[in-house]
Amino acid sequence: MRSVSRPAPGSRPSRGARLCAAVVLAGLAAGAAGIAMALLLELVELVFYGTTGTSLPQRVTAAPPWRRVLAPALGGAVAGTLWWWLRATGGVVGVEAAVADRSGATARRMGLVRPVVDAVVQVLTVGAGNSVGREGAPRLIAGAAAARICSGLGLGAGTTTLLLAASAGAGLAAMYNAPLGGAAFAVEMTMVAGTRRRGVALALPVGLIATAVSWLHSRGRPALEVVVDGPDAATVAGALLVAPLALALGVGARGLWAWFRVHRLPDTWALPVGIGAAGALTGTVSLWLPVLPGNGRDALEAALGAPATVPALVALVAVVALKPLLTALTLGAGATGGLLAPSFALGGSAGAAVAVACTLAGLEVSVAVLALVGAGTVLAVTQRAPVFGVLFVWELVRTPVWTLGLLALIALPTWWLASGRPRRGGRRPT
Repeated sequence: MRSVSRPAPGSRPSRGARLCAAVVLAGLAAGAAGIAMALLLELVELVFYGTTGTSLPQRVTAAPPWRRVLAPALGGAVAGTLWWWLRATGGVVGVEAAVADRSGATARRMGLVRPVVDAVVQVLTVGAGNSVGREGAPRLIAGAAAARICSGLGLGAGTTTLLLAASAGAGLAAMYNAPLGGAAFAVEMTMVAGTRRRGVALALPVGLIATAVSWLHSRGRPALEVVVDGPDAATVAGALLVAPLALALGVGARGLWAWFRVHRLPDTWALPVGIGAAGALTGTVSLWLPVLPGNGRDALEAALGAPATVPALVALVAVVALKPLLTALTLGAGATGGLLAPSFALGGSAGAAVAVACTLAGLEVSVAVLALVGAGTVLAVTQRAPVFGVLFVWELVRTPVWTLGLLALIALPTWWLASGRPRRGGRRPT
């Protein structure tokens, strides 16, 4: 009889077992990061505005005028001071830099303390009302945690960078309860060419685990809830009208944000002054439009439920004009943050404005559907990521499947047209 060799006691588990353990641990860490950042955001909003409410616009509206102006200004100044210190003492290794270095050396330098501090500062900035995305915070923490997990389990550099990218997408998925969108973000926007096919097998399970963990906080509800009826010809025709507007806004916003990022203030005392000034401007504008402060999630929610009235149309047009400008000024002042929420807020408000204008002109269309189409299309254009833009925005609301098809029908050709233009500003403006 042939003897069967057995591993010696205390021998190292197989690579497959270690990879499975890393996937589970990375998913758990990303889910925990999403919950932690969501709870921290609620706490920061309460501290800075001193009022209760289920959304930032409700807190802003309930706060006295002086506080509405002072909150983002003070929050920006505090955040600028902390970023000044972080950057003066070595900076923070970002997810994109770690993934781009296939040797794994950059991933090993990420650490955990500095990414967590930077993520907390990002949430502080958004919670105080400054106009920049919050999604970078859980992505950064989840990526740093994945790098530590891979190092502890002795996984190779190639696997580490893939799992790091997958975890960054999972952090986004946990924040917004969007596992497919998070996986698409990881594959389409974070992983480098040549690794994406293999990366899908990691991005999906890590994102699903992280999302399941986040249900402890979100209870599995969509990030935004809206009721949509069945399809009709008028709404489909209205969606076609949104496409050229979304193309122009997406390309314009992408170029605007890239320019301000390249020409941002130096990492000196100018950071607290600049970000504080941008916050003061955002707070002043919030005296008229309470949906403008913050990352843009609330602006999209307002667009999805906008009534067909002239005042609502004026407010939507104002968001389209002011949201990208305030975001650009915040980035130019030196703030770190994502552009996903500002993008879908811009597109959602534009789509809703088209719907309200059509309704006022006598053409009954669905405001929610056109807002959804505008949000996904602009997001696909600004991030140069059509699959991510379509899946992520649809998962935010989980409307009937036909809306996903309509969104893809509009967003994919619009992205294709935008992709033929010269690229400026380096990497995708996430």
